[in-house]
This record gives sequence, structure tokens and C-alpha cells, in this order.
Amino acid sequence: MKLNDPYPVNDKQLAMSTLEALPETASLHDIREELEVLDGIKSGQKAARDGRTKSQEEVEKLFAS
Repeated sequence: MKLNDPYPVNDKQLAMSTLEALPETASLHDIREELEVLDGIKSGQKAARDGRTKSQEEVEKLFAS
């Protein structure tokens, strides 16, 4: 399962799929990092769907000031 799959999955399914893709030697630190990145991506996707994003031009203007 990937984040951009056309079929929605619940968070548990997404986490399980992510964990299964990690090597057997993954540490708890590695697992936590993977899940935090996954959460960040999902949050960003929701923000984009909700219209809570800025264009590159808007961001460049913010940094220029």
C-alpha cells in the first residue's frame, strides 16, 4: 500500500504495511522515524486537500520579507 493509492486505507493498515517493508533488523528508533514520516506525509496531504497550503510564489514572498 502506498500513500497515493486510489483506495483509502485506515491508519493501522498503512502502519502495518510500512512495518512489513522494514528490514528485520529495524530498531524501535527506525520504526518510530518511519511512522513519524508517514504521519507527516498524511498530514500534508490532508492540508493540501483542505486548501491549507501556499504556492511556491507565496512562500518565496514570505521568505523575502
